[in-house]
Amino acid sequence: MASGTHSMIFSTGEPAYAVDRDGTIVGWNNAASRTFGYPSSRAVGSKCWQLLRGQDAFGNQYCGERCPMREMALQRKSVNRCRMSFRTASEKLQPFTVTTLALFDSRDATLIHLCHEETVTTGQGAEPGAVQPSRPAGGRDVLTLREREVLNHLSDGHTTREIATLLSISMPTVRSHIEHILQKLHAHSRLEAVAVSRRLGLH
Repeated sequence: MASGTHSMIFSTGEPAYAVDRDGTIVGWNNAASRTFGYPSSRAVGSKCWQLLRGQDAFGNQYCGERCPMREMALQRKSVNRCRMSFRTASEKLQPFTVTTLALFDSRDATLIHLCHEETVTTGQGAEPGAVQPSRPAGGRDVLTLREREVLNHLSDGHTTREIATLLSISMPTVRSHIEHILQKLHAHSRLEAVAVSRRLGLH
């Protein structure tokens, strides 16, 4: 692993690990060992999705061989912060807010995941250990009126081109609104943004 990656992965107190373009763990700091329960000797060299088995905020399997975060990073797209739950060595489902950094200082991209632990909230009827998505501060005020209009059209299954026509705006403007929606709702995809917004009652 490149020295720059080694320095960055081990200079944070947050649980953090680095993966290569194939999802093999190539860096694992002490905080990750304490939090996840796996020593670096066990983690490094493992596939991240096989070791941690990440789920999204609604309990769906998220981590896999075709990780959307890796796919986005390899296309030089920004990866938004998200909420995920990982399985620890004790089989506990632990929720985190995950921030992803993509490094291109070598021939192959390296992704560093910084994992901030969240408090587990078990609501009535919820599976113990499941992440309960929190409502963004401000409720409907989180999104602008135009962003809610775009989100409503996304919910109806319209494409970027169709939304641009319906709202009489350009396609780049629609994409910009969608990017802001994803950032504000901590979502990775349009589908996830629609699901989160419905859960939060934003439209």
